[in-house]
Amino acid sequence: MEQRFLTARVGKQDSHKIATYIADGGYETAQRVLTTMKPEDVVEQVKASGIRGRGGAGFPTGMKWGFLAPAMPRYLVVNADESEPGTFKDRIIMEYDPHQLLEGIIMSAYAIKAELAFIYIRGEYYFGYTRLVEAIQEATKKGFLGEKIFGTEMNLRIVVHRGAGAYECGEETALLSSLEGYRGHPRMKPPFPAVEGLYAKPTIVNNVESIANVTHVMRHGVEWYRSFGTEKSPGMRIFCLSGNVKYPGLYELPHATPLSDILNQYGGGPQFDDRPFKAVVPGGLSMKLLTDQQLDTQMDYESVAAAGSSLGSAGVIAIDVSQSMVKIARRTLSFYREESCGKCTPCREGTGWLEEILIRMEEGGGRVKDIDLLARITTFIAGKSFCPFGEASVWGLQSNLSKYRAEFEQYVALTNPEHELPVIPIRPIYRPDTGQPSVATDSAFEIEGESPLNRDTRVKAIGD
Repeated sequence: MEQRFLTARVGKQDSHKIATYIADGGYETAQRVLTTMKPEDVVEQVKASGIRGRGGAGFPTGMKWGFLAPAMPRYLVVNADESEPGTFKDRIIMEYDPHQLLEGIIMSAYAIKAELAFIYIRGEYYFGYTRLVEAIQEATKKGFLGEKIFGTEMNLRIVVHRGAGAYECGEETALLSSLEGYRGHPRMKPPFPAVEGLYAKPTIVNNVESIANVTHVMRHGVEWYRSFGTEKSPGMRIFCLSGNVKYPGLYELPHATPLSDILNQYGGGPQFDDRPFKAVVPGGLSMKLLTDQQLDTQMDYESVAAAGSSLGSAGVIAIDVSQSMVKIARRTLSFYREESCGKCTPCREGTGWLEEILIRMEEGGGRVKDIDLLARITTFIAGKSFCPFGEASVWGLQSNLSKYRAEFEQYVALTNPEHELPVIPIRPIYRPDTGQPSVATDSAFEIEGESPLNRDTRVKAIGD
């Protein structure tokens, strides 16, 4: 099994130098592809390989390329805005093997007939940004980028654009808005970027790891690539392991590797031997939690989905029994409340409500009925916002409340044994302040039934 990313070169100061990459056979594949293959053949080979997007959604890369509208010019945008907590694979690729990414960009741009490519990198990745800029300069001097590369008629220029640190810009349409110089807000789909993307032209947006996989599919072939993983989740995957394990880090393993192997065989087991695992985030902070009874789950898209979560960006976060699920819920919601772009009311306001309730609960003012209230509020956010951020902001909390409700109830019993009610500030600001606190301490009505916002059938209008 070839180690593609976690090689001995990692850690050396000159690991990005083009001489090192060429010595390992780099750019020979790009030259062969551009001089002997048609763009349509490259697309078909990527389709046959079954590469699935590594940014979170897992959409087949070749299929996305096949959706391109016939208009010109076309653009390739590499999503390097790796802002999902618990995920750091793209960073390492860009910092220690950037030429692998550049070669993938050359072949991908050739396949979709693009002459301008962008790498949208999160602003915090300054070291990765400098590595990419230097690598592009090296490749340009060698004639691998620029005009008539490898002696062909293909021209390609790569622009590295630094984002401003917005989680929302990991969503492809918000990324495109930001790249154009606008506020990083998502766009309506359809039209999808493949039809109308950057500057209203056909655009392909792919994750860094996805493009890096193109390099190895074209170098080693479809059969080699599909020899790893499963039929529907082929190839290798870089798992980002963090949390309460002895050896956190990056582990490149085939899809369908059992979660228990990642945690115990590669991660060394629980950080402290007397503190076993209680929960695991399988694919980045936004994904639903898996319990300690689900550690044998195979880490491929279908198996993780069957277990009630998503593989996402493969950011595995281990949580041991010493951690409070209430505090984890509050910290998670605080992050998503802070990162909401503010475009949609359910997401913008709802995450704030959830955070306030969790803060009150964490500080000893929680009630058992708050658990149901939290769960109810999440139903008005998930699926009610413009982009998938709504789901991402509450999936973790929903699974936390569902699987660890007893811990929430126990926390409330220990921190608020007298069942003291919170003071609800209801005095409007336009009334004079009497200097006395509000006497209202509880809502007047119990939660009953479903909201009409949850209806999924058309309401008949008068006259129908």
